[in-house]
Amino acid sequence: MATPLKDLSALKSLKKELQEKESALDPKSSGNRHVKEMKINMEPKRKRVRQMPSKEEVLGAQKAKELGLEPGMKVTLMDTKDKGVIKRICPDHAEIEIEGLIFPVRFNDFIVNDIEQDRQLLGSVADKEVRMKKKESGKQARESVPSEIDIDLHMEKIPGGYDAPEGFELAFQMEYFKTSLLKHLRHRGMRINFIHGVGDGILKDSIRKEIDEVYALRCSWAPGIPGVTVVTIK
Repeated sequence: MATPLKDLSALKSLKKELQEKESALDPKSSGNRHVKEMKINMEPKRKRVRQMPSKEEVLGAQKAKELGLEPGMKVTLMDTKDKGVIKRICPDHAEIEIEGLIFPVRFNDFIVNDIEQDRQLLGSVADKEVRMKKKESGKQARESVPSEIDIDLHMEKIPGGYDAPEGFELAFQMEYFKTSLLKHLRHRGMRINFIHGVGDGILKDSIRKEIDEVYALRCSWAPGIPGVTVVTIK
C-alpha cells in the first residue's frame, strides 16, 4: 500500500528534527567546538618553571671566566694544527667543532687564535685614517705597558692553584704559562720572567720545549737566575 503524501512529509520532518538533535549533541559540531575552545581559553595558563643550571654548567662557566674563554672563539689544536671553534666549555675540557664534528679537547691542548693576525693574513685593508688612529692608539698602549714583568708559576701563586686535582699540577702550571704568554705576545720587546723554581727541572724543560716547538717565531727564551726562564717577545 502506498504511503499517503501527508505521512511521508511528516516522516521527512521528523528525520530532519532528529538529525538536528544529533548534530547538536556531536562534539565535532561547530557549536560545540566553539564552546570547547572557550572552555580551553578560560583555563588558567600554567607558569613555566625556570630550570636551574646543572653543576657541570656552573663549573664550566667558572672555568670559562677563569681562562677568558667563551663559545664562538676560534682556536688551533697544538698537536695537529687543526683549526676549530669552541662550542661549549666544560669543567675539565672544551668541546670544539672541527669540520662539522665535535671533539672534547683539554685546555692545554689548544690555543685561541690571534684575531688581529688572522685579519692581516686575510689581507684586509682598512682606511688610511683608521689605520693611523690604530697606530697612534697602539703606540700609546705600548708606552703604557711595562717593558718587563714577573710571572710566578708556583702552584700557590697561580689563581685557583689550590683547587688543581692531585697529579695534574704540571698540566695546570703549563696551562697558566700558555695563557700568560698568549696574553702578552702582542707586546713586542717585553721581557717576561717566568719563575718556575729549581726543583727537578720538569716544569723548566716543559716551558722551554713549548717555546721552541710552538712559539719560536713569536718569542725566544734565555736562562735567567736559577729558577727563572726569561722570555722575550719578538
